[in-house]
Amino acid sequence: MISLHSHSAQFCKHATGGSLEDVVREAIRKGFAVYGLSEHMPRTRRQDLYPEEEGMTPEDTLKTYDSFYAEAQRLKRLYKNEISLLVGMETENIHEETLGELERLRRQFKLDYLVGSVHHVNGVPIDFDKTMCAVAEATAFARDPSLSSGTEALFLQYFDAQYEMLQSCLPEVIGHFDLIRIFRADFQLTDAVWTKIRRNIDFGVSYGGIFELNSRAWKKQLESAYPQKDVLAVRRLKSPVRR
Repeated sequence: MISLHSHSAQFCKHATGGSLEDVVREAIRKGFAVYGLSEHMPRTRRQDLYPEEEGMTPEDTLKTYDSFYAEAQRLKRLYKNEISLLVGMETENIHEETLGELERLRRQFKLDYLVGSVHHVNGVPIDFDKTMCAVAEATAFARDPSLSSGTEALFLQYFDAQYEMLQSCLPEVIGHFDLIRIFRADFQLTDAVWTKIRRNIDFGVSYGGIFELNSRAWKKQLESAYPQKDVLAVRRLKSPVRR
């Protein structure tokens, strides 16, 4: 078995469980051959911190990742005879400087891979809670009120932000592809949204990106893992699925 997207409570405020070493030991116990240790990239603006990070500063997020990286490398050496550990970083695309910051971090840390994810639209978190998602939706609609609904605007701008991220950093792993559905699971995807979904899938396939199956969706009462079944069906038509 292989998993390339993980977090630990030691270094991530929204993660559950114990330390990063506990995560590694559990992966070994469950028989994983390859396991990726990933953590969110640091942020540089105070307004981009989540409510759960109250009391932290942007500088603290860099210190956290630095500590994560050191510990992940230690565990990689310690358990090398029991499991193949990879050390990575999960991306963001929050504001116009984020992707440039990511490139600098990529040079600073010797990473095995990136998990290419988007958690914000127009700087507003879309996956923290329903209230923030509604703010992101209203902000998206204000930017393009000609669309049929705020939800359509939100989805279109999410997939544009994702496309920008994919083009910029070519992440080895494409994280929770349709995370935007987390609080809008009943939205019927429009033709315009499907056009952007297919564009992003085509681009990811073109450079060999791995589309992860992310079971976190089940904890949010979605029907299936990310990507949802309709999007996964489109992905499966594009090329042989990596196993």
